[in-house]
Amino acid sequence: MIVRALYQPDPERFLADAYPGSFHLEDRENPDLREFIYFCPCGCGHKGRLLVGDGLKPAGARPSWYWNGSTTEPILEPSVNQQDHWHGWLRNGYWEKC
Repeated sequence: MIVRALYQPDPERFLADAYPGSFHLEDRENPDLREFIYFCPCGCGHKGRLLVGDGLKPAGARPSWYWNGSTTEPILEPSVNQQDHWHGWLRNGYWEKC
């Protein structure tokens, strides 16, 4: 299964549309960090949150992901694993199930 990751900058529209694989970014106090909020690519409606770094993988106690900084062709590393549900990669703007 491959699903396009669509960026939605408007938080209200993001939540209203709930498009599978869509994502929204929330700023944090540190300008290099963001909350990457996404709807599960499988279409179940689950909304997840990931701590991402713009061009880096944040260090610390909370799990985090490297994000390439792109809203059109985002990449996340490592893979995204929703426990016992969906596990896959976000590569070049597409969600790919493992």
